[in-house]
Amino acid sequence: MTHPLLTELSAILAPGNLISDATRLQPRLLDARQRLCGTTLALALPGSAEEAALIIGKCRAHGVAIVPQAGNTSLVGGATPMAADSLLLGCDHLNRIRNIDPLAYTLTAEAGCILDDIRSAAEQSQRLFPLWLASSGSARLGGLIGSNAGGLQVQRYGNTRELVLGLEAVLPDGQILRSLHSLRKRNVGYDLKQLFIGAEGTLGFVTAATLRLFPTERGQAVAVVAVASAAQVLALFSFAKSILGEVLSAFELMDAACLRLLAHHYPAIRQPFAGPPAYTVLIGLSGGEEDGVLCERLAQILSASGHAEAVLAQDQTQSRELWALRELIPAAQRLHGPSIKHDLALPISAIPAFIDEALARLREQLPAAQPVVFGHVGDGNLHFNLGLTATEDFAKAEGIANQLLFDLAMAYGGDISAEHGIGRLRIAAADARHDPVERALMRQIKNCLDPDATFNPGVLF
Repeated sequence: MTHPLLTELSAILAPGNLISDATRLQPRLLDARQRLCGTTLALALPGSAEEAALIIGKCRAHGVAIVPQAGNTSLVGGATPMAADSLLLGCDHLNRIRNIDPLAYTLTAEAGCILDDIRSAAEQSQRLFPLWLASSGSARLGGLIGSNAGGLQVQRYGNTRELVLGLEAVLPDGQILRSLHSLRKRNVGYDLKQLFIGAEGTLGFVTAATLRLFPTERGQAVAVVAVASAAQVLALFSFAKSILGEVLSAFELMDAACLRLLAHHYPAIRQPFAGPPAYTVLIGLSGGEEDGVLCERLAQILSASGHAEAVLAQDQTQSRELWALRELIPAAQRLHGPSIKHDLALPISAIPAFIDEALARLREQLPAAQPVVFGHVGDGNLHFNLGLTATEDFAKAEGIANQLLFDLAMAYGGDISAEHGIGRLRIAAADARHDPVERALMRQIKNCLDPDATFNPGVLF
C-alpha cells in the first residue's frame, strides 16, 4: 500500500523527481564503505528551495524523518537512511551556478553542484575555488557543507567552513533561511551559516551557498622526499613553512606501507625511489609565479634541508604521477582487503610522538594488523588505517584499534575525527570522549531547531 506522503509528493513534484523503484534506490541506500545498507520510502529530488520547503512540510505533517543526501560519499554513515518510514532528500536537481562575481571573488552555487564543476566554473572566470579532494568528481556542495570537507589544500585555504560566505537552507519547520550574502565583513550577531556547516544534515536542508574564490594559480611545483623518521618529517615541514609561507599549498605524508600497496596494485605508476623509505613526503607549491620559478624555489628548499633523496616533477605529467601516489592510497587499500579506517585530528607538533607511540602499542595489541599511515601533515590530519586479513575478526580488531587510537589522539590534544565527521559510526566514541557540556549544547541546538527530530535522526547524536 502506498504511503499517503508519497501520494501527496507525487502531486507537487515533476515526473521522475520522486523515486521509489527498488533498483534505482539501491545505490543510494549503500554507504560509501559498503558497511551500511539502508531503507527508505523514496527519494525526493526538489528543483528549488521552495519545492524543498513543500516536501519538508509534508514530511513533518506525516511524521516522516528526512535524510539529506548529496554525493553519498560519507565514510561514517552520515547519509544512509536506516528507517523504512524515512524519506531520502537529494539535491541532484539543485545543480545551477547562480552567479559568479570575479571582482568580488565570489561564486554562488546550488547544493547539488559537483565540486569539479564548481572548480571549472571558477576557472572559466580566471578564479580558483581551492577545495580539492579525491571524490571531487562525485562530491556535491551540499555534502561538502554538511561534512565541513577538508581535502588536500586545507593548510593554505582552510576547510569548507572557511570558504562559505553565505547560505540558503530550508529549516525543519519549512522556513527558508535566505542568507546568500557575499560579504567578507558582516558583524550583525550570530553567524548562523556556521550552524549548518559540519552539522551532517541534522539541522536542515542546505540548498545553495556563496563561496569564496581566490586568484588563479599561475604556477605549480611538486616533489616527493624520502625521510627517515616522523620527527624528520616535522622538521622538514617547519623548515619549508617558515621559508615558503603561503606558497606552500600541500605537505602530505605517506609511510612505506603506502608505497608498497601502490606498487602491488598499481604497478604502472612509477615508484620514485628504489625502495620505499620509512616516510615519503609530497610537497606542493602554488601561487602567482610561473612553474619554473616555483620549481627553482622548491629545489632550493630541498637542497638546503639536507634530504638527499628527492624527486622534483619536471612537467605536468610527472606532477600528476607524483600526486597519484598520494591520491590512490585509499583505492589501493580497498583492493588489498579489509581495513580499519581512522581520520584523526592532531596538533602538528604532536604527530611524530603520536605515530611512534601508536605503532608501538599496536604491535602489542594487534600484531597481525598492517598499519597504513598517511595524511595532511600541514593541517594536522592523520589517516591511521589498519589492513587486516580476511581471517581476522574485524569487529573485535576494530574495537581494539578504535579504543587505542581514539584515546591516544585525545591524550595528545587531538580528536577522533578531522574531516570524516561523526555520522552513525562515531557517536559512542564522541559521547565517551568529548566535553559533556559541548555535547549537551549541541543537543540543545538540535532540539531547538528540530524538536520533532525530523532531520537525519541517529546521526551525530
